Amino acid sequence: MRSWMIGWLAATVLLAFSPWLLPPWLWPCLGGPVAILVLRGRLFWAGLLVALLVCSLRGQLELQQRLPVSCHGRSIALTGQVASLPRRSPVAEGRLRQRFEFLVDRAHPRDCAAPRRVLLSYYGDREIKPGQWWRFESRLRRPWGLSNPGSFNMQAWYALSGIDAVGTVRSAGGAPVAGVGPALSAWHHRLRARVSNAIGQADLSDVAAAVLAAITVADKSGIDYRLWQLFQHYGINHLLVISGLHVALVAGLAFWLGKVSSACLGSLGVGQGRYPVSEVAAFTLALAYAALAGFSVATQRALVMLGCFLLARALRRGNSGFNSLFLAAWLLSLINPLVFLGTGFWLSFGAVATLLWLGCWQRGGRLGRVLLPQLAMALAMLPMGALWFGGSSWVSPLANLLMIPLLGLYVIPLSLLGASLALAGAGELAAACWQMAAKPLDTLWPAAGLIDRQAALFLPVAGGTLATVVALIGAALLVMPLTMRWRLGGLFMILPLLLARPAARVEPQLDVLDVGQGTAVVFRASGRVLLYDTGGGNPAGPNLAQTVVLPWLRHAGVERIDELVISHNDLDHSAGLKGVLAAMPVDRLWQGEASDARARRCLAGAAWSWPGGTRFRFLSPSGPQEGNDASCVLQIVTPGLRILLPGDISERQERELIRYWGGELRSEVLLVAHHGSNTSTYQAWLNRVAPEVAVIAAGYASRFGHPHPQVLARLQRSGAVVYQTAGQGALQFRIGPAGALSITANRAGYKAWWM
Repeated sequence: MRSWMIGWLAATVLLAFSPWLLPPWLWPCLGGPVAILVLRGRLFWAGLLVALLVCSLRGQLELQQRLPVSCHGRSIALTGQVASLPRRSPVAEGRLRQRFEFLVDRAHPRDCAAPRRVLLSYYGDREIKPGQWWRFESRLRRPWGLSNPGSFNMQAWYALSGIDAVGTVRSAGGAPVAGVGPALSAWHHRLRARVSNAIGQADLSDVAAAVLAAITVADKSGIDYRLWQLFQHYGINHLLVISGLHVALVAGLAFWLGKVSSACLGSLGVGQGRYPVSEVAAFTLALAYAALAGFSVATQRALVMLGCFLLARALRRGNSGFNSLFLAAWLLSLINPLVFLGTGFWLSFGAVATLLWLGCWQRGGRLGRVLLPQLAMALAMLPMGALWFGGSSWVSPLANLLMIPLLGLYVIPLSLLGASLALAGAGELAAACWQMAAKPLDTLWPAAGLIDRQAALFLPVAGGTLATVVALIGAALLVMPLTMRWRLGGLFMILPLLLARPAARVEPQLDVLDVGQGTAVVFRASGRVLLYDTGGGNPAGPNLAQTVVLPWLRHAGVERIDELVISHNDLDHSAGLKGVLAAMPVDRLWQGEASDARARRCLAGAAWSWPGGTRFRFLSPSGPQEGNDASCVLQIVTPGLRILLPGDISERQERELIRYWGGELRSEVLLVAHHGSNTSTYQAWLNRVAPEVAVIAAGYASRFGHPHPQVLARLQRSGAVVYQTAGQGALQFRIGPAGALSITANRAGYKAWWM
């Protein structure tokens, strides 16, 4: 049976990252080979073929539920049920966005009725509640995420979560409609909403309320970028996401209570230890906690793993912990074959495997049994953190040593007690519990923030897959009871990962990042960096500088920005300004519309140069202006190549530039103005600039209709090769000798079947 499961897991992992699925015509052909393999005892290959067949079938069904291409961007009437706790976050211009999953019951027109689970964003003033039935007029698009090196893979998350379409609510009608839906789903999400609202009304600090809502009902609406970053710097951001650790802490508490109860019953002559009271109590409370967390992917994973361990214990089977872990992985792949796409899977299983492996040989006193697991976990997570998050915290072992017992023995029990009291109607007692749980958080938060500002707690680490694997082996050698020679060898195996840094760019390179409907461009040469615009979003967060620009800069090894240019004050260009200034040193700031006291106005004629022959010159504005025509028009001249970045200038400003600069506008690479709007990029401008390459930075299925078909037609007539971030992701232009261009799109090449 184990061989069967190994074959199944191998096929599931293969298909999760494969660019193809087995074609339907091949499915009937597999029955005979599978039967022969089973009869001959070749269970590994039989399991592999069955998994390929089953997972391909499920994959084809999932693809059929995706929004049809013909419905992309159309207005569709959806009737269905709110299937998650809405996540509320502020957006630009003081508006509030409510984002939630929606189970579709009916859709019109009928040819667009394929999606079953859609992720909707609502910007109106109506409160959306879990379990409600609504009739929404929505504009849908296929699941699509931004594609940048070093950033979160949103498209993989959509596939893992079963999201068939993403959209915006255009009209919500007058009120929720009557409907009949999954009662359990509506019931447990409504309970979550009640608890979340009660926490918000419990007279807590913003930080305490955000943390308690996150660890009690998985409501992360209050977790802003600053708080998440602080927890990341201490290596404890995993505590903000209800996952295996939280479920295990709750199950451990319930197991201990079950042991006490069982002992009491045994002393009375009842049961005599024949019933698995502790195991049942642990799983029941863990199940209730997972329900409060919305049965997220992380809690499903934790429940399956916990269930396997507890079942083996209850049945008094001699299975090792590794057998239970292996069984849990197989069961999870049965539930969702794409489970391997989530970094949480690898982190959770890696953490549990580390602790199990450590327990096989660990000896020593009580202090060693407490400290060594934390050290082993930190060393194991260092390579994985470098691979997925671009760095790791050097204070993580100490921070976890403090915070895990604090949360597990004090904060989470009090918070869950408060949730139970709130659901029972004892609001004042619930608030008292949460206020007690909040006290250590309110005490630690200011001190943690102060230390973080004074010391570099998070170490950026850059290393590839090979360096990560070698470092994992080195970490194992470091914590094993080996001689000093072996441990020194382990240390040297970790050093390449710790010391690796991306080489500073000497040859010029232009990177146009994929920030959706916005602009963020990085130019590097001679070890120096220029950032042109910071993407859109909410200046107070969340914004694209936090989620794309800064992670990309860290991934590229950038620690300092020499020149930061904010073309103008539209939020799709400037929203991340404060975040970038707070995150890393900036030598000089330029703005088309000055809004920062440190900024210089980018007036026409201002110029500077870098070593290696790269020169920069602003061509516009020539005086104070407002709006799009205030954009900083920047020309970058490298040996053999010119690049023109015009911001959002209009046709009128283009004419002014032609009149003033004439032939000096000629540039081989052009960032198309205003994301491809038809208000810019007219033919005379293209004739004068004469670009060989035109780059359009616009959102996928842009609600503004960018790029405009007429702009694309004019670019085609001009002979320019057009690249679009919306379809190709981040674009990298390496500039060689004499201006030779090497162009790489982040979406080029490998493409998994679910993309």
